[in-house]
Amino acid sequence: MNDPMQRPIDPPPPEQPPKDPPRKGSSPLVWILLLVVLVALGWYALTQRGTTDTAELPPTPVIDDPAAPPAEREPATRTTPRADTAPARPADREARPLAQPEIPYPPAAARSREEGSLILLVQVDANGNATDVTVEKRSGSRDLDRAAQQAVRDWKFEPAIQGGKPTASTVRVPIDFTLQDAG
Repeated sequence: MNDPMQRPIDPPPPEQPPKDPPRKGSSPLVWILLLVVLVALGWYALTQRGTTDTAELPPTPVIDDPAAPPAEREPATRTTPRADTAPARPADREARPLAQPEIPYPPAAARSREEGSLILLVQVDANGNATDVTVEKRSGSRDLDRAAQQAVRDWKFEPAIQGGKPTASTVRVPIDFTLQDAG
């Protein structure tokens, strides 16, 4: 049995418990994200602190001490207007043209000696621009109606006021075409 060619068999190594994977540190990206969130929350808190209504705060006392800093010697001023000193809001009114440039007389209508009056319905937005122009009452001449529509589309209007604010509205614009205008 003692054969020199045969090696003794080594016993198997004892089983070792599995090793925990090496623990990595927190990613710098997580820390940067956390820092950005904290800065954003701090900024939000600071901006919200200054939005309280100063009319609800007690008035700042006036200090007549000449040794006090200039900010404390001057009387406090209110930043919000009182109801009795608030500027009057504009009265409600309808939209109206700022200027009525002359509408060129269509050459075909002038040659045909066409005259007429029409009424246009103009949709005016809150900025005073004509957004849609339609004919409410026709003049009897397609050329006159089209010329009036095209011209009024370029007009600038003073928008309607409701509740103190400019609003979109509809305004009627009468147009008269007479041949003495064509001359």
